[in-house]
Amino acid sequence: MADTAEMPVETKPVNPHVATTCTAGPIGLTAFGITTILLNFLNAELIGKDTITLIICYGMFHGGMIQILAGMWEVYRGNIFGGNAFTSYGGFWMGFALFEILMVISPLNPPAKDGKAVWLAVWGVFTLLNFIGTLNANRVVQFVFASLTTLFFMLAIGVHSHGMHVAAGYVGIICGS
Repeated sequence: MADTAEMPVETKPVNPHVATTCTAGPIGLTAFGITTILLNFLNAELIGKDTITLIICYGMFHGGMIQILAGMWEVYRGNIFGGNAFTSYGGFWMGFALFEILMVISPLNPPAKDGKAVWLAVWGVFTLLNFIGTLNANRVVQFVFASLTTLFFMLAIGVHSHGMHVAAGYVGIICGS
């Protein structure tokens, strides 16, 4: 009987379909980009406030659901960073849309400005940590996360400053592009 230490060990991929499965990155980035651009056209006051209903619907389904699905596909492929980013930002868009809906149907509740500022700042910190994770990635991915970090912090400040909110809109248009 041969010594098993000398036998070559065959390794199989954890998921044999990964090698033949395409990436969901383009779908997730498209959902992120278009939704980010739409909202930030509103933030920059380039379109009217009457477009918020369209943006909420689009944010919930394209920005939210599609990014979550793209994230799950990336996890399936073994891309934990992409999975984390797409599912997290998909959750952000779903939460944003629900928040905006609740603000409309609950007129007795005053706008939660301080809470919204903290929420946006926390997303800024999360995005900054993701940006650090991109330092070995290509420059385009780094730019997206750097500009998104800037956008979140500007939006957090913009909750209490109209000028900063409008300026953040322009940063968001660039980020989503």
